[in-house]
Amino acid sequence: MGGTIVVPKGRSQMKGMIIYTSKYGSTKQYAEWLGEDTGFPVRDLKDVKVKDLNDVDIIVFGGWVLASKIQGSSWLKKNWNNIKTKKVTVFSTSGAQPTNELTVKFLESSFPPEIREKIAYFPLRGRVDLEKLNLLDSNMMKIASKLFRDDPLVNEMAKGIDGVRRDALDVLFEHIQSLL
Repeated sequence: MGGTIVVPKGRSQMKGMIIYTSKYGSTKQYAEWLGEDTGFPVRDLKDVKVKDLNDVDIIVFGGWVLASKIQGSSWLKKNWNNIKTKKVTVFSTSGAQPTNELTVKFLESSFPPEIREKIAYFPLRGRVDLEKLNLLDSNMMKIASKLFRDDPLVNEMAKGIDGVRRDALDVLFEHIQSLL
């Protein structure tokens, strides 16, 4: 990708912020790439206060998926009344291919309908590096691979995957550019 935001003629520059939460680095990597290409500041969710968003027009929020739920979604729901007038885009990272029907469930289990209808959502493929998993996550992966041995996604994740690709952000980048 490596593009830059181009502000359409006659429009003022909108301010944006990219907020993410990441456990093993996939979501952070995507957030950093988006920051490079948009010029928007990139902030870890744990360092963001709602007042930091007062002068922001566009919020891009990224979270990783655990148990079919986008992590950090509770923060977005809790602060929705303060940010609902902003242009909010959400991306998630998981082991699932973006076209997998599971990704719709991630969105549905993370946000109520009144929020889902106001945000744009982009599922992205993440990374599972078995050598970097903590003991709990490693054991959960082993249990899942035994319980769901007929599930191709679980089998693939149990072997480790790396689906993090900069060009996976092309559609998301185009969406952000359309908001300007």
